[in-house]
Amino acid sequence: MQRLLADQIITITGRVDPATFGLGIFAIAFVQVSGPTEPVARALAEVSDVVFVTVCAGQFEILVEVRCHTAESLIKALDAIRVTEGVGRVMSSTVLHYDKQNWAGVGHRELILNPAPKIHPSHVIDDIDRQLLIKLMADGRASYAQLAPTVGLSHAAVRERVIDLIDTNVISIQAHPEPTAMGIAGFAGVAVKARGPVAHMVQQLIALPETTLVLRTIGTYDVLAEVWFDDNDHLCDLLDNIRATCGLSTVECLPYLDIVREDFGSGLRR
Repeated sequence: MQRLLADQIITITGRVDPATFGLGIFAIAFVQVSGPTEPVARALAEVSDVVFVTVCAGQFEILVEVRCHTAESLIKALDAIRVTEGVGRVMSSTVLHYDKQNWAGVGHRELILNPAPKIHPSHVIDDIDRQLLIKLMADGRASYAQLAPTVGLSHAAVRERVIDLIDTNVISIQAHPEPTAMGIAGFAGVAVKARGPVAHMVQQLIALPETTLVLRTIGTYDVLAEVWFDDNDHLCDLLDNIRATCGLSTVECLPYLDIVREDFGSGLRR
């Protein structure tokens, strides 16, 4: 396990729906580039509050995830993206809700996953819980000893809080794999515009074993998903299945060519 982590074959993170608990404002930026793509992607990876950057194939050359603490910081981050040398057009969608965050089925087409457990409706978190969630989102391996000083509590008190957050499905600790380690060809972003209400469409996307992420958004697209695929034929079949989903208007596929940044501990700066 230590070798896999050291070689960045897997990353352990805490997965949580940030909008539910007021952990910040997340957005996805779709970037078109004028000129070589790689230098632009590396420049965008240095922008404050950017946590994920990948070079893509498709209508947009670069996909960027931004995690900000306030609306003002999101505006600044998007402005910084727009003025980066080589950036042409920028379109964005703000995340409303994460309906699925699950990498357990990567590489298993036949695997039927249980629906994501619902957060207990009576569960209320405070500022200490929020700080713990932010730390665990950055590093799901963080020990109680590492977490305790950040919130000013004892190890035992932190342990009790973290176990409660896990037991009530506020957060889940997951391994995010590198594609070749799982024997798959790669991942792709799928951006969807809806014709009508999105709820039924979202449930159909969640049910696909190939989806690792399903997000409801507002802006350029209504729903975003991340999918894994074995090969090009598998991806084509998967896209056909998605296009057949009731309620879809348009589908944009953005296969990941080169993940330049993946650092979920760098966002949500105050």
